[in-house]
Amino acid sequence: MVQSQTTSPLQTRYDEKYDDRPRMELMGLLDFPFRDVLEIGCGAGATGKVIKRDHPDVTYCGVEIDADAAAHARRVLDRVVRGDIERMSLEDYDIPRNGFDLIILADVLEHLYDPWKVMRTLRDYLRPGGLVVASIPNTQNIRLVQGLVNGFWTYSQQGLLDATHIRFFTLVEIGRLFSGSGFMIDQLISSCDADMPTAGPWPRDLEWGKLVLRGLTREDVQQLYTFQYLIRARRTPDNGKGKPS
Repeated sequence: MVQSQTTSPLQTRYDEKYDDRPRMELMGLLDFPFRDVLEIGCGAGATGKVIKRDHPDVTYCGVEIDADAAAHARRVLDRVVRGDIERMSLEDYDIPRNGFDLIILADVLEHLYDPWKVMRTLRDYLRPGGLVVASIPNTQNIRLVQGLVNGFWTYSQQGLLDATHIRFFTLVEIGRLFSGSGFMIDQLISSCDADMPTAGPWPRDLEWGKLVLRGLTREDVQQLYTFQYLIRARRTPDNGKGKPS
């Protein structure tokens, strides 16, 4: 008999769910120098605080949906707008198009109803050649695949099956999201589980209980053991009609 879930995984406070540590794993993707940064989902401003500490000439603007987090972020960032990026117009807050060298989306896109539309919109707020840096969880992770084979897709308060995730992405779908929105990925890092098999020879078969996958390459295994992708992408040039080439 399957035990029922008596407590909704959505019933959690912001301060219980997020500890607002700076996203140091994204720092290596940043292309210095830059002048103006926009962070969507800036939380309490921890990442921006580190960037401004190391690069005091940077102007840092954050957008944050949670009122308490936004209030904290205003103490450390140059400007913070409280709002839902899917329900607001940045221009209404005097946030200029073509006004930023860098846009950061750390664990944000999977929480949006239409991340494709948001990415197309944000492209217009980057200067030509500007960067987007993002982190996105990997739905192809073997723990999710194995759970699904065994009949489970159990939401939790955080992690790969965070109950507030609306969209789910694999490496292939991440590529489609960015290229279809007018970006070219120029660097991608796989954050992998510690127990990822590394020994060859390749290709080889691997078994997880009921699940057996045959002829896996090293690249296949890396995708299966990636829990998060870190992405750096550049705005592609316009085609002369205001649209991506």
